[in-house]
Amino acid sequence: MSTPTSTQVVNKLIERLAGISIANGYHTDIADIESERHQVKLDHTTTLPILHVHNLENQATSVVAGGDRQEERTLRVDAYLAGGAGARQRQDALLDDLYRALYTGEKIKLDRLAVEITTGVVALDDAELGSRIVPIYLPVTITYTSRR
Repeated sequence: MSTPTSTQVVNKLIERLAGISIANGYHTDIADIESERHQVKLDHTTTLPILHVHNLENQATSVVAGGDRQEERTLRVDAYLAGGAGARQRQDALLDDLYRALYTGEKIKLDRLAVEITTGVVALDDAELGSRIVPIYLPVTITYTSRR
């Protein structure tokens, strides 16, 4: 049984996010990416920053040649980083890293089909509130063709 196109596309997106590290020219070293659990465990032993990638919705938007479907999968990337001194600067740096990882200028290609990535409005908690953990919530929509 072949892997569904939606799973392949999400896996490629996670691969891009996994490349976020100082060694790869980013501002941040991501400690972990969780995509299998509904919620990510955050406690005093959790190494930050971490990313949690989870599905929000999927929809078929049109039928194209040969009965293939144009589909959209909307995910949310939740990023959690340590609060404290310099939190706003680290929050801005991580957000920049997320955008750079998602918008590389290189299209994700599956079966010779390009996958389009768009991001929605990001929600940021105020890094100056003194919280132990500062989150970033970034909706990401991937548009692709699903073969019959």
